[in-house]
Amino acid sequence: MPKPPRQSGQRVTFTPASARRIAAVVQAYERGNGSIHAARQRSGGDDGGIVRGTFTGAWAKGSTKTVTDATLSAVTYEGVQNYFATINAGAGGPKKCAIAFANGEWILIAAEC
Repeated sequence: MPKPPRQSGQRVTFTPASARRIAAVVQAYERGNGSIHAARQRSGGDDGGIVRGTFTGAWAKGSTKTVTDATLSAVTYEGVQNYFATINAGAGGPKKCAIAFANGEWILIAAEC
């Protein structure tokens, strides 16, 4: 037998994983261009989401950088952490990268050399 619909004012509870997933979608929506589709793409479930992006200049290991979304060019991700290796910019324009949202922060997971 189906549950009756909730009445206005009734308390709703979420598991911690559900709350994180909802928060990630809201944060992605706020960072984006207003497209809920973009927010869903970037939520990635409980913890993650992977974004293709670009950055300019050298990126030292242990430092942060702003990454521009390669799909939604008006969207940027500030404070993306590079835990792995220094990337020398070399000649040319922006470098391609992939970033992921994990444990409450955006981190670099791949970069064009």
